[in-house]
Amino acid sequence: MSREAPSTGLKDCEDRDFDGPFLFCDYWASVLDLRDVVNLKALSATGLSLEVFRKILNRPSARIPRLGLIILGSLLTPWLALWRLLLRALRLRTFVPLTRYDREAMRTLLAEYAMRVDAKPGGLADVYHEGKEVAHDVINPVRLRASSTTFLGQYKVVLASLVALGYGALVNYVSYLFHAENVVLPYLGVMFYPIVLLILWWMFDDLLTATISPLPVIAIRILIRGSHGFQGFVIAVIVTALILYLVEWFFIPRSLPPALYLYINDPKAGPFPYRPGNEPYWLEGKFYWVWRYVTLAPAELLKFWEKDWERLEVWIRADGDDRGRIEYVVTDCHYRELWFKYETLAGRRARDYHGGVLARYRDTDQLLTWVVDMDMDLVFHSPAVRGIYMATGRRLSVGRRLIALFNVVFHKKPSEHPEKYMRKVEALEIHGDHFLNDIPENFRIVVTRRLLSLPWTYWRFPRGAKSSRTFSVYGGQSALEFGSELASDRRYQIKEPA
Repeated sequence: MSREAPSTGLKDCEDRDFDGPFLFCDYWASVLDLRDVVNLKALSATGLSLEVFRKILNRPSARIPRLGLIILGSLLTPWLALWRLLLRALRLRTFVPLTRYDREAMRTLLAEYAMRVDAKPGGLADVYHEGKEVAHDVINPVRLRASSTTFLGQYKVVLASLVALGYGALVNYVSYLFHAENVVLPYLGVMFYPIVLLILWWMFDDLLTATISPLPVIAIRILIRGSHGFQGFVIAVIVTALILYLVEWFFIPRSLPPALYLYINDPKAGPFPYRPGNEPYWLEGKFYWVWRYVTLAPAELLKFWEKDWERLEVWIRADGDDRGRIEYVVTDCHYRELWFKYETLAGRRARDYHGGVLARYRDTDQLLTWVVDMDMDLVFHSPAVRGIYMATGRRLSVGRRLIALFNVVFHKKPSEHPEKYMRKVEALEIHGDHFLNDIPENFRIVVTRRLLSLPWTYWRFPRGAKSSRTFSVYGGQSALEFGSELASDRRYQIKEPA
């Protein structure tokens, strides 16, 4: 059966780069092939599969940055040339260069499964899949969209380096100004790292990131100071380039193009994606536009051989009087899917402003954009929302972007007191319902407190999407049960409002 290419009625289709909309499919089900969670009959009936969603999620557009290739290539080019000559001399197979990402081929793949959006006056649209209407008079996802920025997560090492260099320059200037080189400078030099760490801890609100982020520039400073003569200078330049490359490899996350999904919250509808009991039952609307952003961290600090993918979803109500409003922001933490209410992430003034903009432009064709400011730590890359903003147009202005950056520094991340929920967790553990079996035992207390301090309201996969039941010598009767568990089991919603 032939499928029509997506049509929005607006010129923004090119900008979306054929990123949807698609019928919604669960993130962890598509990544980990959790067939007990999703409604495979509904997917197969529409010609879809978990493999298709996996290909759509993990798009081959994230490569090693050009700067890293330039740095590494400048160091290794002479050795690679000699290696190729040796292989040719021995008549062995040479390396095949990496092919560039074929965007047109990916467009063809995505367009084959995308739905058709027919724009209507007043900022509305009808959505069709396989020639059948699946949504009527929902808000047009092209004229009201969501955008995610990882500015702070991407430039933490740069900001930490600037702070370290600025502190060093300030110390030298103060010492010279008061002629205290021999008295003050040695003590300020010894306190260099602790003071920089405290400044970064205040800025980032994250002790692990504050501890690690200034280390590269400190290593470079020590290296340059210890180099003597031309040979030392050459070695310092090479090692500095290697440090910069490793920093970029480990610490700089890359955001992939977003994908847009339509979630139909109706178990009786044909394309309902979940088996009973696995759906997010707390959703009140029938239609939701889900903007899914996936960020690639090239390596984990503790497991440098693994790539780390992080997901953020923005759930926007598409129907009813609240259409156009963000209801939930979804992130992951140790394979748990956390659902944050919009009200817990945006202050009262921000919510009033957003509501005023929506009321003014909801029924027009004015382009509006929700901007979600996402932060990531440098060790576990756990995503955290640091702000939600509304822009009239495609993005925030430069002035509002600077204000948003200062807002991140001066307003700390929203949090809750973990002791409020510890009794519920302990009561469940007494009955054998351990939530953190997939976490090493020595880290469970720390991970539990960190998980409970996040201001989420609901969670899915409370035991972790990757974990499975195993026999335990000291386990209770529940340890012997291997039946599939519900991803949205109501018994484990320890933060659900009464």
